[in-house]
Amino acid sequence: MKFFSLIIILFILRLSPAASQDLPHEMWHPGMIVLDSEDTLRGKIQYDFESNLLQYSVDKRIRTFSSQNVLYFSFYCQFFKRYRYVYSLPYQLKGRMNVPIFFEILAEGRITLMSREYVITESNSSNRFINPMYSASRGFSSREILTYDYYLLTENGEINKYSEKRKDLYPYFGRLEDVMKDYVKENRLKVDKQSDLIKIIDHYNQVSK
Repeated sequence: MKFFSLIIILFILRLSPAASQDLPHEMWHPGMIVLDSEDTLRGKIQYDFESNLLQYSVDKRIRTFSSQNVLYFSFYCQFFKRYRYVYSLPYQLKGRMNVPIFFEILAEGRITLMSREYVITESNSSNRFINPMYSASRGFSSREILTYDYYLLTENGEINKYSEKRKDLYPYFGRLEDVMKDYVKENRLKVDKQSDLIKIIDHYNQVSK
């Protein structure tokens, strides 16, 4: 009986919304696109940072744009329940020439914090409730985890990938490095946590005016 009870529980979990939840890039979001021609489109959009493609749906028709055809887009994220803003900026990706790719803007100012979203596949041997941003739609053997790479855009226009380490972040603050170290320590902020990183960059942009 215990075996059959376990089968029933696993079957229910398999069908539950939490177990089959779509990740943000798999959903359609209401939004706006500004093309490099400066034309503006409004409708449902679906994005993919890894392929740098953007799909646009209106009146049951779907069009696809690459990051090279888009200036920026914004949308109300159905997953996070907030607005998100994405720009297409030139960057040298994997040894290629500088080409426009998608960056989400997280904090803007003297230093602009940006991110690129991607998905990794992880074994289900660990507790799946550690990170709520996952999809178990592939089954119980693995799960898809939503994660990010972070980038810092400086005033001179340079875009640098951020290693998520203190020693690589603090030099960006120049003469305010000690001030920012104190701020991070006093507020117990983590330099590899997105919400804390936004607070750090926002604070720097405020005190550096």
